[in-house]
Amino acid sequence: MTERDYLNHWARLNSGVRIDWGESGVDPMSLVSRAQAELRRSSVNTRRHGVADFDEIWCVFDVDEHPNRSQAIFEARQSDVNVAVSNPCFELWLVLHVEDRAGPVHRSDIQRDATKLNLIRGKSVPDVAWESLEDGYEAAKRRARSLDQMHRDNESPSRSNPSTDVWRLVDRIRS
Repeated sequence: MTERDYLNHWARLNSGVRIDWGESGVDPMSLVSRAQAELRRSSVNTRRHGVADFDEIWCVFDVDEHPNRSQAIFEARQSDVNVAVSNPCFELWLVLHVEDRAGPVHRSDIQRDATKLNLIRGKSVPDVAWESLEDGYEAAKRRARSLDQMHRDNESPSRSNPSTDVWRLVDRIRS
């Protein structure tokens, strides 16, 4: 899975960071509900043993056609679950490492572009992509933040297409 390849790569570069993956391929509301349950379980363990199971919990998801996405984001905010959302999909984040994007894009188009740029091969990140992804991280972050600013300036809803805040999670992994 592309997200796992990418995020695990950054964790390997930053020793001391461990990522434990839950289930993937579930809708955002189910993902947030599972994260909330994990927070409750960890809270009990912390009270019993005095040691936290983890520092942070994150849910990473694409926009897709999920009817409860906004509710999932709201629920996550209410319970200290962090979210990293890409619209239309995670591959947008990868493409931003090497080029700008400003207009709405369909998931299949951005995935095709990521493939042409050698950033993905199927559902994984090929070895040839890592230099571009590492070197282009700061540019991708700047581009993603510019997209957020573009949406604010246009008064379009937060997380409109195109947008991604995966950089927030990567910044935490890199710190």
